[in-house]
Amino acid sequence: MAYCKVEFNSGYTIVSNELMRDKRLSLKAKGLQAMILSLPPDWDMTIEGLSSICLECSDTISSILKELEAAGYLSRYRERNSNGRYGQMQYTFFQSPLHNKPVRSPPDRNNSGRVKPGQDNSGQLSKEKLNKEQSNKECFDILSINQSDVMDEMRIYKAIIHKNIEYEILREQLDDERLDEIVEIMLECICSTAESLIIGKEAVPKEMVKSRFLKITSSHIEYVLNCLDTNTTKVRNIKSYLRTVLYNAPATINSYYAAEVNHDMYGTE
Repeated sequence: MAYCKVEFNSGYTIVSNELMRDKRLSLKAKGLQAMILSLPPDWDMTIEGLSSICLECSDTISSILKELEAAGYLSRYRERNSNGRYGQMQYTFFQSPLHNKPVRSPPDRNNSGRVKPGQDNSGQLSKEKLNKEQSNKECFDILSINQSDVMDEMRIYKAIIHKNIEYEILREQLDDERLDEIVEIMLECICSTAESLIIGKEAVPKEMVKSRFLKITSSHIEYVLNCLDTNTTKVRNIKSYLRTVLYNAPATINSYYAAEVNHDMYGTE
């Protein structure tokens, strides 16, 4: 009768059997949870940080975290500071699920991933798996476009924008349609073939607009939507307005919130 023997050395992590035997979770989700539990308590938890110590890219990490969250092993929320602005995302991981919310199972794929007893595919899989994982790690981190890539230019830049603004997290707090509208406006400008674009009735070099838009973060998106919500003047061309506010956001966001604080504290503009 076969048996499994485990030898423990110093520096190991204890993971609950409930997590490891939960059939609702993929192996990637179980592995990521186990790795996170091994991190020091003061580790700065971010999706980008996890991606930097894993083979998977940020989009894959975000998808796995959503799986853990749906199964009840993760709770996360974004704090607001005294100025009403969103701060850092707070993560809490649990050894046992908080609820038993069902998770949609991945497709069977005709049992293609099942290995029969006595069958060893390690030699066949090792090189292919290594190449695939290395490719996943590097996805969306380069701006140079190779014509042989599967994704075209617009899809690549859309993925970069999603990563920069933490799209998957932001969409849980904001209206999907408004967020997607902003992403499409940014994408249209970044991928434009024109030499210049109209920003606030002035022609601005396209490369300058592209550079500015690739610096947009989730804080800038929240700022832009706040400007739109608090604007009392009728906007005749909403697309042009959003393009201008997005372009100016990195340069005006700090002054805007500083003025808000002064108004709240001293009643001055």
